[in-house]
Amino acid sequence: MNVRLLAGLGIALLAGAGAFFLMMTMTPEESPVRIVEPAREETVRVLISTRDIGRGERLLLEDTQWVAWPKNAVQPTFITDQMPERREGLTGAVARSLIVTGEPVVDAKVVVAGNSGLMAAILAPGMRAVTMRVSPETASGGFILPGDRVDIFHTSQGSHRTRVLYDEVRVLAVDTIYSENTEIPHIAGTNVTLEMTPDDASTFVSAKSSGSMSLVLRSIFTPEGDLTASKRRSTDVDVIRYGRS
Repeated sequence: MNVRLLAGLGIALLAGAGAFFLMMTMTPEESPVRIVEPAREETVRVLISTRDIGRGERLLLEDTQWVAWPKNAVQPTFITDQMPERREGLTGAVARSLIVTGEPVVDAKVVVAGNSGLMAAILAPGMRAVTMRVSPETASGGFILPGDRVDIFHTSQGSHRTRVLYDEVRVLAVDTIYSENTEIPHIAGTNVTLEMTPDDASTFVSAKSSGSMSLVLRSIFTPEGDLTASKRRSTDVDVIRYGRS
């Protein structure tokens, strides 16, 4: 075979191999990628609790902090950083009810009591605190705790007639325990402090001298339907709600 022909074929093969190698190693030009950033949700700084604050406890500055909160989820009752001085102003305030960790602090749950006593700060505006002595037999076996709701039964001395004097009365304290965050499931207290309106408190004090009182613990759940009354229930039971029979 002609030497020149062989040389030409060899050169052609080398050129083809080189072109194939270049083609395999070359990367196509990448098309530009558009990066879309997610829309940022607008937030507002809200004052929250940094720990569980029981009813009657005084707030310290470190018990609260500002955190970002979705603006569309901010309620009118929340304390926002539009008034940053509010945080310092709550130092020494008293919690009216339990505030759990991470819960927004609202005015309805705290009161700036100044030099007032804790019980006066816990009371709802216009309400009064009255106290009665109890025993396990007259206080649901001692299972009544601060924050519970009770019905008050009164039995007259002469006729032994029993009636429901008040219903759904809030328990403020058992002896000197007033916190709703107690881990004690049972308090064998001898004194129970209750929250009443002024008129109800006056009637309550008068009724104590004319008979005996018993507290009946109410469930925290609302029944789905009417409860069936016991056949042995006395027809002499009257219900007085906030002074109205």
